[in-house]
Amino acid sequence: MSVSALAREAGISKSTVSELERGNGNPSLDTLWALAKTLHVSLGGLFIGQAGVGETEFKRLVEAPVIAREGDAFIAQLMAGWRNSGEVEVSIVTLAANAHRDSRGNAPGVVERVICVEGLVEVGPDGAAVLLAPGDMLTFRADQVHLYHARENGGRLVVIQQYPSAV
Repeated sequence: MSVSALAREAGISKSTVSELERGNGNPSLDTLWALAKTLHVSLGGLFIGQAGVGETEFKRLVEAPVIAREGDAFIAQLMAGWRNSGEVEVSIVTLAANAHRDSRGNAPGVVERVICVEGLVEVGPDGAAVLLAPGDMLTFRADQVHLYHARENGGRLVVIQQYPSAV
């Protein structure tokens, strides 16, 4: 689809689309929603890349784009999105104070996304773990040795495991 056609169908100016295509500009949520609708993708689809992960990725809540907002009463921020034809599991993990768990690794190709919701928890591949605070997210290949280590007050995590599609 051309820039002109996208702008016309989304009801926004061609210059706005051109600026965004170059990585410039600061679009409103209305502009982003119009583009997503026209492109037949979710709003998050404008921000996500290919399925899977090659490298460990750390993201703080303050870096996540706002995808919906109603003043200070409701704020939705996109931490991650992905396209996947395999199975996805979501778990809540609660760790007691100073708890430590080593994982030998999951099946080949499994990617884990861990969001800290409470406490301070060190998470990640052995030798490359990151200390997560509430709102932080770590994405890594979970088919390798990795760990979870809570600090003195324990912690709570949302763990999303993405399995590759069956071969």
